[in-house]
Amino acid sequence: MKNDKKKLTLNEAIKNRWSPRTFSQEAVTSEMLELLFEAARQAPSSRNAQPWNYYYAEKTDGNAFQQLVDCLSEGNQVWAKHAQVLMVSVMKKKIDANNRPNGKALHDMGAANVSIAIQAAGMGLQVHQMGGFDKEKAAGLLQLDTENFEPVTVFAIGFPVNEAHFSEEEKKRKAQHLTRKEQKEFVFRMSDMLRSK
Repeated sequence: MKNDKKKLTLNEAIKNRWSPRTFSQEAVTSEMLELLFEAARQAPSSRNAQPWNYYYAEKTDGNAFQQLVDCLSEGNQVWAKHAQVLMVSVMKKKIDANNRPNGKALHDMGAANVSIAIQAAGMGLQVHQMGGFDKEKAAGLLQLDTENFEPVTVFAIGFPVNEAHFSEEEKKRKAQHLTRKEQKEFVFRMSDMLRSK
């Protein structure tokens, strides 16, 4: 049987993912959220430890949503309060089997988070992850045992506004996102390196 060669292309969701600061008022459904969490569940992790937990509040949750907004830095509060969902990614620092530190936990948390971001982009949503938040305040709000759990990022989730309605700032942000290093700046074939020695 002949193998037809298909043209290889980059996954559209990866290509379309970015981090907007302006969201529409369109609701994010429970079904959509379940798919985002399923994307995290399917992410790879060292020893299959899956060292991630997610805590979220929808805008319609009122007080719970506002308490997450209050954990954000002032600059992030200004725009993130308009997202439909706020979510905190929390890393489990120790391995269940032996209670030892999991040196791969942060890497694995990142894998789960990017899985959520790509799944979101594939559904027309976007995720903006933020490091600008008060970790201690978030840990207290979530009642975390900080010996073993650490808040890593806060996500703002929603449908981005139509680009025709972008502010000048948002146009600049989108253009900045599209600026990427060339592969030759960060990819190195070892056999070429060794030959040059």
